[in-house]
Amino acid sequence: MTYLVVSDLHGSSRGLDLLKTAILMQKPDVLIVLGDILFGAFDGDEGACCRFFKGLTIPVMAVKGNCDYSSDGESLGFALPLSREFVFADRTFHLQHHPWYTRFQKGDVALWGHTHFKCLYEEAGVLYLNPGSIGKPRDDGPGYAIINETGIVLFDAAKLTPIKRLSFAR
Repeated sequence: MTYLVVSDLHGSSRGLDLLKTAILMQKPDVLIVLGDILFGAFDGDEGACCRFFKGLTIPVMAVKGNCDYSSDGESLGFALPLSREFVFADRTFHLQHHPWYTRFQKGDVALWGHTHFKCLYEEAGVLYLNPGSIGKPRDDGPGYAIINETGIVLFDAAKLTPIKRLSFAR
């Protein structure tokens, strides 16, 4: 199973093109979207984003961002809860848009967006991932991440090159 993780598309046409390329290259089984999907980009095309997401043949697991409306889920074709959890590779994954202000159990994985800055690190046995923004990066460029049975890889979405890896080995 392979998960492609993105955040903060903000309806960006360039970000949408990068997302399409990442999907073609990585061939994920599930797309995880950590909020701020449709609104806020200078090159925004909300209609193109809605058509893209509704036309996807892979499942989307998304959470609502601060720039998303509750009704956006209808336009996109999937639910937008404030947070989600799922279990994969013997780990519990916690998803939300804003940075986490809670404690996790050793082995958990916390995913968030909102800051538009990429990071991937481990602290006290917990893995933390923010893929940055694929639509409006505030750091050195757009990003996304891949999660599979072995671990997490953070990618530069423009160059399609890995930036950092963390293994699930304990």
